[in-house]
Amino acid sequence: MTTVEPEARSKPPEEKKPWALDDLPPFPLVATRLLEVLSHDNAHITGVGRIIAAEPVFASRVLQMANSPLFALQTQVKTISHAIVLLGLDRVKAITVTRALGDFVGPVLNSKALRACWQNSLACALLSEKLGRACKMDTDFAYVAGLLRDIGRLALLVKYPDSYINLLAVSGEQGFDLIATERELFDIDHCQAGAWLMGKMPFPPELCEVVAKHHEPPEGPFRMVHLVRVAGLLADALGFAVLPELRYPPFAEVLQDLPEAACMRFTPDPQQLKADIAGRIQSWG
Repeated sequence: MTTVEPEARSKPPEEKKPWALDDLPPFPLVATRLLEVLSHDNAHITGVGRIIAAEPVFASRVLQMANSPLFALQTQVKTISHAIVLLGLDRVKAITVTRALGDFVGPVLNSKALRACWQNSLACALLSEKLGRACKMDTDFAYVAGLLRDIGRLALLVKYPDSYINLLAVSGEQGFDLIATERELFDIDHCQAGAWLMGKMPFPPELCEVVAKHHEPPEGPFRMVHLVRVAGLLADALGFAVLPELRYPPFAEVLQDLPEAACMRFTPDPQQLKADIAGRIQSWG
């Protein structure tokens, strides 16, 4: 009789990759290694700096981004080590993820429709950061959560740019539900695609929940997935929607989904906020 080792018996079967994500261009290796290091509580400044510095081109692009209006820093950052000491590991992580994700989608951003998807992710990140401050939650984590919440959509449009452009056009013209249309075309929607991708990278469960459930009605205590959902709705209300031709809930109505105390703290002028977000996004190039 053949015996099965306990370790082998308890190991769950590996989830089959969705066909739509086959042969997906890889996420930049330096970013993956950095995220692996930063996912540990005992991450050391020296080790983080060494990983970034090992890729000089990427390091220079991280510094360029750190000094861009997108992050609106008050002091110029001159070196990676300076950035880490001045900004802290969490902020450097946010900047690095932005640079890496931008490099990942960059090759297909020659289309206005696909640029709108990327700009929506940036707007959601910036608004999540602002809401994080109002909600007294980790602002850097909120920024990364807002940026990555649509990583599944970005992956699909990188792999199938022409198909995704057509999907956006048809959904906008006909008023189709975008998630349902994704499932019809790819057998998977961008939330499911994002959840699968996040499971293959060193991200915390709270961030994976944001990616998988940011379109679901809020349940339970207010947490990061709810904050990012509100940020996404605010991005739509301010004119940064993936499908700009559709109608969205107005800004003031969306704010009602925030906790009362946060809603009282977050009182920007919508037009000024829109101009600020647009200016920072434009600095991306």
